Amino acid sequence: MEFKKGDFVKLLNEKEIYIIDDIKDNEVCIKGYTHRIIKLVNVEDIKLAEKEDIEKENLYTNEVKEKLIRNQSQRSKQVVLYGRILHVDGDKDFLESCLSLYKEMHIPADGIYINEPDVKNKIENILLKTTPDIIVITGHDVYNGKGVKDLNNYENSKHFIDAVRIIRKHFGPDSTVIIVGACGSHFEALIASGANFSSSPKRINIHTYDPAIIAIKVATTSCNRVVDFNQILEYIENKRAAFGGVETKGKMKVLL
Repeated sequence: MEFKKGDFVKLLNEKEIYIIDDIKDNEVCIKGYTHRIIKLVNVEDIKLAEKEDIEKENLYTNEVKEKLIRNQSQRSKQVVLYGRILHVDGDKDFLESCLSLYKEMHIPADGIYINEPDVKNKIENILLKTTPDIIVITGHDVYNGKGVKDLNNYENSKHFIDAVRIIRKHFGPDSTVIIVGACGSHFEALIASGANFSSSPKRINIHTYDPAIIAIKVATTSCNRVVDFNQILEYIENKRAAFGGVETKGKMKVLL
């Protein structure tokens, strides 16, 4: 079977839907359609995804968005200033999806596309020009299953860690909330480097929206209150297996 860039495919032994990002000889680079994972596989190991499977993925994503917007509309009518988000993403399509979600939720947000290995080299200059309350650093990652402690077994976790450490040279965890990681990322190392929230405790896939959902919750929680992580988990597809964190206060301010 002939495949081309942009095709929706599945691995023969998985339910996950991927999009072909690149093809070279017999190797295919695939990235998750709605999950932040990237893999290099042989062309013999993939097949075209069924239309019904794609529609099922779209249905779940739309349901999450609608639930967020519905709950937001039920908030108190107090005049508030939501926390400002800087969203750095290694996937252009996922970035646009998250920026659209922030806009629909009326959350002030700036977004920038940067390949994961380049974030550590660019994040410092970006931060010095902006004043975010919340920073999301995400994109794609994958754990190869050869030992959870070794950072060399992760595609991009080490790059995320370097970026977090640079941010923490300028901003502490109380002044700037960091949400970081992608599919299968090294949760413990990312938290130890200074992140407030990170994937992936059980080294599993996370949904496109997962980092953005946490950012929205932080942005809409009062600066005098600790973010309710149990409420966040209502919107996270794989719950605590996908994301964890440390006790963190919100960034919303009520105007008096």
